[in-house]
Amino acid sequence: MTAPESPGPDIHDLTSLPGVRQWVRRVADDLAAGRTCLLMLPTGAAAYAEDLLSAVIGDRTHWLRIPPPGTLPEPGPDEPEEEPGPQWSGQPAVLDLDDTFLTDLMTAAFGADAVRTPLSPRARPRTTPDRVKGIEARLDSLLPSRTPDSDPMTDDVYRRLTVDYADGRTYVLNATDEDDPDALARLLLRLPATVKAAGLAPAQRPRLLVVATSDRLPATTPDQLARDDVAVHWWWGALGRLDTASVTAVNRPSPSRAAVGYGPTGPTRIAEAVTQASIVEVCGPHLVLAATLATLWDGRPESLRATLATACDTHLATPGYQRPTAHRGGALAHQPPDALRAEWNDGAIDAWDGHLRPHPATLCATGNTTELHKLLWVAHSRTLLPLIDDARESLAAQVLPTATVSDEQMLRLYGSGPATVGNAGMHDMLHALELGQLLSAKTNGHLHFTTQQSATLHTLRNARNLLSHRRYLPGTTLDLLLTKLSP
Repeated sequence: MTAPESPGPDIHDLTSLPGVRQWVRRVADDLAAGRTCLLMLPTGAAAYAEDLLSAVIGDRTHWLRIPPPGTLPEPGPDEPEEEPGPQWSGQPAVLDLDDTFLTDLMTAAFGADAVRTPLSPRARPRTTPDRVKGIEARLDSLLPSRTPDSDPMTDDVYRRLTVDYADGRTYVLNATDEDDPDALARLLLRLPATVKAAGLAPAQRPRLLVVATSDRLPATTPDQLARDDVAVHWWWGALGRLDTASVTAVNRPSPSRAAVGYGPTGPTRIAEAVTQASIVEVCGPHLVLAATLATLWDGRPESLRATLATACDTHLATPGYQRPTAHRGGALAHQPPDALRAEWNDGAIDAWDGHLRPHPATLCATGNTTELHKLLWVAHSRTLLPLIDDARESLAAQVLPTATVSDEQMLRLYGSGPATVGNAGMHDMLHALELGQLLSAKTNGHLHFTTQQSATLHTLRNARNLLSHRRYLPGTTLDLLLTKLSP
């Protein structure tokens, strides 16, 4: 899945979409079970990190926000320990270095090393809690102040959380602005390991809720973290067809009443359904693009590629693009395959509706019309095939009473046979005659059609044949079909 690239047209509240709500609920369930949760977003979705964190937190009250970088005061310079006394050279303590006679005497008898000038004491840094820097210090700042005699080297933040303050609190961090990947990885690895070693019950476990992009962590960290006590939730396949359909619907322009009277007519409603289904199929998980295309496209199949290029703000896509069929199974996994993570992070590919979906900008290339036509065919088939079948059944009901042969003979000549229709009665078997069978009966004079019924039959059959051969309906064919599907 690809989260919206950037704020733009109306995409609702992202967290109100059904796919996002389901994803958020899985995270919340893991938190409730005492697990640390890492939410992995592509770089383009970082703007929505706060919305997702707020949705996961919901109405929880037992949580604290880890301060962002730069919010703690910088530690002061090292404070020296108390100055040590003068260093003793090993000679009798009665030596008075201010007595020149004694100094000269001792130097002549024992050498220059017999007398040493006291060395200036070297300051030793005082190790105090404020010397702990970075993300661990920011986490530690949320806990009560340490006692003056505590040693931060042994009494670190992890021990404090699991021994002194093991109260089941959730510590929330938006890591999309963190600048130390190693420190973030250490936090995610050490706290769950310390919790596990302490043997805390789920209700007592301190846990982390961290949202990050892949460039804020070492590449191997998410896979190292995934275990029983840590849940890694990737923004991969999070959005579904219903999410894109919702965003598309609210961004479509309303038809003017001057054009449609007091409300949309039957053909207008069907045409709008086909248009929205096409936008959903072409845009997939790219919600901002779906919202943009919904405002720009007139619904004509012939203008789709140019309008899509405008919506993508490009007229050229990657030359020679090939669909990554080798990783097709990754569309059903809970995370992007290793070989596709760079493309996923860049927003170039996502999982949607059980399929790998490259960015629609690839569909704008001159040499890549096959894929765009396929998506149009899918949208037309999903929307129109049920309606064509309804129209076929209605037409059969109109012309069957004109039959010049008995029902049994009609079924014997044109029916599909009992094996196809099962135990259906004679009436149902006759009404199941397909468009080609009705045309054969008409040609042979066994059924009589009016001129209008004949036109409807040919229109339905032509559209059905095109869709059966994996071809979308051109604009003129679609317009003619719409007039036959609804009076």
